[in-house]
Amino acid sequence: MKVIKLVEITEIGEKNFMEYLNSWRRQNEMISPSSCEIRHLSFREWKKEQQMLQKEATLPSGLVRADTLFLVEDNGYILGAINLRYTMNDELLKFGGHMSFGIRPEERRKGYGFIMIKLAFNTLRGNGINRALITVSRDNKAAKNIVKKIGGVLENAYELKGNVIDRYWISL
Repeated sequence: MKVIKLVEITEIGEKNFMEYLNSWRRQNEMISPSSCEIRHLSFREWKKEQQMLQKEATLPSGLVRADTLFLVEDNGYILGAINLRYTMNDELLKFGGHMSFGIRPEERRKGYGFIMIKLAFNTLRGNGINRALITVSRDNKAAKNIVKKIGGVLENAYELKGNVIDRYWISL
């Protein structure tokens, strides 16, 4: 039986993380959530940058407190990641919401997105959030199906650069 859990950034190793990134790159996909994009940073620098976002005292101007958590197997293999934001600004209210997530390309269609989000609800509730906003590109059918399965209620939609964005609220 496979054991999976949601872990903090401090619990992931560089080798597993780089393999996770490479799985996205092999598919020529933009990694989701974008907080996992390492850019020009070393793993250690990226990790430190992400940890700065976890505390109000170390937040860069204009950003909100956030955590990136990882759904992993007990051997450290990363199945997916979810970025949780604990407050909203105007931009996140329109696009982004309280969470963005992604599942490793070769692990999709196995129910991991649903599991990861349900586990992340505990973290959101622990940070005082009882109602969460998720925004989804209308053409991302897999994400929309997960959002509906976890109880997302469509509030409205808008167009952004030719793409329709649906805004869903979920009671935690």
